[in-house]
Amino acid sequence: MNNPAYKPRVEGEPRVGSVAAQSLHLIGLAVSFATFVVLRLAAPLVRLALTTLALLSILVALFYRLASSPPRSPFWLLLGFGFSCGVALILYEQLLRVLSAGRRS
Repeated sequence: MNNPAYKPRVEGEPRVGSVAAQSLHLIGLAVSFATFVVLRLAAPLVRLALTTLALLSILVALFYRLASSPPRSPFWLLLGFGFSCGVALILYEQLLRVLSAGRRS
């Protein structure tokens, strides 16, 4: 222990590395909480918008397929858009579930 660079740790003195790690963890929790709050507040509007877009695009695609006879109807494009809105809604709900799981522990 004759090393001049060695400094014994005093009881109660915080380590610099652990303070920095705890500060970064606290900042990460704050950002995660703020993101969760914004997404949770926007959830009813997002659900309404994505559900409406999905249903309308699927109904319009079926209308184009059954009631009209244009040579190039956008059936697959509208159907794909409707299903992708449904997938986006599922992913949004899963993101809310993941962010809220951190709140419980």
